Amino acid sequence: MPIAIAVLCQPHLSFRSVEGPKDWRANVKKRVKLDFWECTSEILYRMRHGGVLCTVVDKAGQQNLLTLGWGQVGPFYHGHPVLIIAVTPLRYSWRFLKEVPEFVIAVPDASLKEAVSLCGTRSGRDVDKFDAAGLTPVESAHVKAPSILECPINVECRIYARIAPPHMLLTPEHRQRPVEEQHTIYFAEVLGTYGWES
Repeated sequence: MPIAIAVLCQPHLSFRSVEGPKDWRANVKKRVKLDFWECTSEILYRMRHGGVLCTVVDKAGQQNLLTLGWGQVGPFYHGHPVLIIAVTPLRYSWRFLKEVPEFVIAVPDASLKEAVSLCGTRSGRDVDKFDAAGLTPVESAHVKAPSILECPINVECRIYARIAPPHMLLTPEHRQRPVEEQHTIYFAEVLGTYGWES
């Protein structure tokens, strides 16, 4: 059973201003702590069925998000679970991960299928994906990257190691691409897993 913690989503100075019906203040919910291990089946299911959202922030405070369809989980780094993702330098978010080695895996439900698809097909170079997808970024508890109010699970992660190509960690098909297009692998400790009070 989730344990409620007395932390309300608060505005963060680096977050963009949100006005109108999407103003998160009108939809303030209490953050509730979730057990990461109880969420892993849903995380992996969503990765296989449309993807999960990954939020990032750069050193200037600009936010972006991307859709991921691959990841791994395991124990333990300093007592925390480990989450592994892969991002190619072709993705706009790759630079963000290099500048601020943190991210949030925001796990959507079925109602966010179109938003997840948009975030996987449009580039943050060209569009504010939060606005375009109708998603609300809110301050996370442990990392600078935002959580997503509409996602029932948000996993806050800090990168502790990255492996740049060339490497042998992905499929032979990936390794046939030019090195500058191959994925960097990010190993991150899970600092907290949260949902929202109904």
